[in-house]
Amino acid sequence: MSQSSNDELLTHFMQTFYGYGNYQGDYWFIGMEEGGGDTWAEVQKRLTTWHARGAQPLEDLVDYHLALGITQPFTDHPKIQPTWGKLIRLLLSLDEKPALDTPKPETIRQFQRAQWARRNGNVCLLELFPLPSPSTKKWLYRDHSALPELVARKSYRHKLSAQRIEGLQAQIARCHPKVVIFYSFSYLDYWRDIVGGEFQAEDDGAFYYTLVNQTHFVVIKHPAARGVTNAYFNKVGDFIRKRLY
Repeated sequence: MSQSSNDELLTHFMQTFYGYGNYQGDYWFIGMEEGGGDTWAEVQKRLTTWHARGAQPLEDLVDYHLALGITQPFTDHPKIQPTWGKLIRLLLSLDEKPALDTPKPETIRQFQRAQWARRNGNVCLLELFPLPSPSTKKWLYRDHSALPELVARKSYRHKLSAQRIEGLQAQIARCHPKVVIFYSFSYLDYWRDIVGGEFQAEDDGAFYYTLVNQTHFVVIKHPAARGVTNAYFNKVGDFIRKRLY
């Protein structure tokens, strides 16, 4: 693939792709960016597979990853993906008051395998920024694109942040999800911009909350943050459940 065709596909992806699942779902999770993209070959495979499958704003998480050849998270007895597993734990904790050791790992495992961010499901898994990256310290795109915004992560964020925030705001206003959960304290300013206001610190700053137009917005610690326990996600789920029901 030539650099010009790379850049055309990159631009289309950055402008239109937001994540996985169903905008009509009640429960939305919004992170900063998707992991992965360790090599340029992997990035290209993600982009070309997305394009071949119709270049939709939202993909079916399971079907898309299977199309990429990523099968392990969706076998009969999959390994729980660390970030997804904690978010699924929180989601399942919304249904009933959890004990310290619930939801059970097998319940989380089977939800990940069959129900997590499906096209016709009740969950939307979105990203503020569209391009996958294994960490904030790694940036492959400067070496494989002539797009000026991709010369550095800072210019990329500056170029895309307003457009992406407006896109997320528009979908929230259109679909009225019951709950929107932002994960990562590091991007609290972005989350404020999406909500259009301030959050109230809860549980001595363990998480943040606000209610806007009947949608409950919560900011939680990133599932990969050091020292974050299963009990934390159970507690946040219980907090939301008490406000929903």
